[in-house]
Amino acid sequence: MRARLALTLALVSVLSWPPASACPTKCTCSAASVDCHGLGLRAVPRGIPRNTERLDLDRNNITRITKMDFAGLKNLRVLHLEDNQVSIVERGAFQDLKQLERL
Repeated sequence: MRARLALTLALVSVLSWPPASACPTKCTCSAASVDCHGLGLRAVPRGIPRNTERLDLDRNNITRITKMDFAGLKNLRVLHLEDNQVSIVERGAFQDLKQLERL
């Protein structure tokens, strides 16, 4: 009986935990691409999957790039930021993007 209860609790914990590759709200995710273009975003969305290789943030209202915005996105190769209002880029904002080929 205890083993069954422990198993049930473990299963509930795992199923209620947020998925590792959840897609940011309003964005569209497929494979290793995240598409957030034209959504009127004022900041880089949180929760970008760590395996993302392509991130499209074109045509938003992003004004600031912080050093935490792309932290941990070590596989990012393509980053689109065209047609935003970026006026501040914090030091170290692109520090983790060692694989970046196109900005």
